[in-house]
Amino acid sequence: MPADPLLVFALRYSNEGRTCIAQELIQKAEQLCNMGSLVGCKLGESGRELLRPVLAAKLLYASNHEDNLEVWLRVSGEPQALQALETVMKREKGVSFQIVSENKYSIIVRLILSKDRWCSNCQWCPLARAPPGSMVKSVLMTSDFMLVELVVAKTQALKALESRGFEIVYSARVEEVDFALTAKQELALVLAYLYGYYSHPRKISIKELAAKLRISSSALAELLRKAELKVITRYVMEELPHYLIHQVMYAIPVPREGRSGKTQS
Repeated sequence: MPADPLLVFALRYSNEGRTCIAQELIQKAEQLCNMGSLVGCKLGESGRELLRPVLAAKLLYASNHEDNLEVWLRVSGEPQALQALETVMKREKGVSFQIVSENKYSIIVRLILSKDRWCSNCQWCPLARAPPGSMVKSVLMTSDFMLVELVVAKTQALKALESRGFEIVYSARVEEVDFALTAKQELALVLAYLYGYYSHPRKISIKELAAKLRISSSALAELLRKAELKVITRYVMEELPHYLIHQVMYAIPVPREGRSGKTQS
């Protein structure tokens, strides 16, 4: 058993016999719209181009029933590819679906999957179950690979992941990966929001807000910077992970707070 619980990101590449239903649907949709698996995006003509998957699905909910598997996914990507995905789901045997909500760049879809059709070849899939001694926090799927975020309490869970084709690309003690705001960061962020610091146009300057809170402008700016980093990092990792998918093999950027016993902002 690990000395401390670990936050783990495990990556499994798609290959024959190791592709789940969501990945198969994404692959077929990308083939149908003839877009490949990656698309580049940038803000300006001369800006840096960031590659991201044409489609990426995040697991929202999974329930293992006696004769089927119910899965809820948020699928994000190119509008043309999302339309192709709906066409693919309509054609696929052993799959029924309901689009719960949608906008131009994402849908939330409820899938009912026949176990006889889709689950017979998968020894372990986080859509259905996790290795003993672990808890799945999030699952991201593209046509190329699956990325699973877990909290691991037993070393055997890591071995189980590796034996089933997963590569551990990041691990850290849970206490080191903390996105919770300190009391001061939380108060500064909420009051900045309530006073209109984040409104457009801005209703109050950092100097005026600092005066109301009776702290220096530099101290308030530092509190807000640290709070914003945590909030944005968690949001990107949870809601926009397809932008990070090609960087995750090298490092997961996470904000770190000071150790216990040290003063925290």
